[in-house]
Amino acid sequence: MKFKLRSSVSVVDSGNNILEFFKTSTRQSVKIKTKDDLIKKLVLSLDGERDFDEICSDLKINSASEQLKSLISFLEKKAVLSHDDLLRGREDYIPYGRVIHFLEDYSESDEEMLEIWERVRNSRVVIIGLGAVGTWLAVNLAQSGVRNFVFIDNDKVELSNLHRQLLFYESDIGRQKTDVVKERLCFFEEDVSVDSYNMFLEDGVLEKVSGKVDLVINCADKPSVDETSRIVGRFCMKKKIPHIVGGGYNLHLSLIGQTVIPYESACVNCFERQLVKINDIEGKRIKKLNIKNRKIGSFGPMCSLIASMVGMEAIKVLSGKIKPDNINRRGEFNIYDMGISYKDFDKLDDCEWCGEGR
Repeated sequence: MKFKLRSSVSVVDSGNNILEFFKTSTRQSVKIKTKDDLIKKLVLSLDGERDFDEICSDLKINSASEQLKSLISFLEKKAVLSHDDLLRGREDYIPYGRVIHFLEDYSESDEEMLEIWERVRNSRVVIIGLGAVGTWLAVNLAQSGVRNFVFIDNDKVELSNLHRQLLFYESDIGRQKTDVVKERLCFFEEDVSVDSYNMFLEDGVLEKVSGKVDLVINCADKPSVDETSRIVGRFCMKKKIPHIVGGGYNLHLSLIGQTVIPYESACVNCFERQLVKINDIEGKRIKKLNIKNRKIGSFGPMCSLIASMVGMEAIKVLSGKIKPDNINRRGEFNIYDMGISYKDFDKLDDCEWCGEGR
């Protein structure tokens, strides 16, 4: 067997005969006590290139030793070691090796890590709205190994899109956004599969999507984020599909929308009911004047930041292993102080969509 230290693991001699294995990605550590320098040399020799028995032979260590077997077994269970044999020969290892090793930090074994990776690879994600957040998000997911998409957007590329929306160039003006994004994603990987629906989101549109769906992400703001989120929420609750409100921007503040796991976390309706109360309190202090053709400022870095946050949540959901962090809450990024503030929301027992009395 060819063992190697996981790519994220650093080995530190902490003194007092303590050898520490530090997992740099998750900030966890595993410590063993050993007085034997040969054990240290053995650990540092586990590079995945040589067979374990061969390394022991070179170091003149008995590979059949019960003590040594117990050590290797312990390090395997603590997810310090991996078997490179499981990865060698995979066509997707070279282009996605760093992603695979990232997921490795959240798995207890190489077999589980590959199961997580296969779930990500074989998942199918619906992105609604290929604009300032949706285009960046599509690239983030494609670069993370997702290769099956459904795009819903009826817009064509306009000159005003280019300063904040990814993948579009002046030569694309007038082309359907879904066509351009599909074409550009295939630059990352030839066998990316995209089904496009050139229509705006309204009731009944999601029912037109055929085949399995593992995640729906709403990045659409027409006629409003609230309305499109309701449509997505109603459909996904009925189908029990995880969904994410993809966020948005409002001058110096950007919304990082919630992740919904049907019947396990607060749903869109739970959020909306509680937001109504919050907005009602705030609305009593001011009188809002509606201005026609209002255009809210935005720029690329802010849009890409929100898309990256949503993309990380999406990979967690698709992994089936990593718990999403934005359930029962949503965040707001403030560009002035570069801080993110979160507000928690409850899953309501009397919610008409997901409550116990529905």
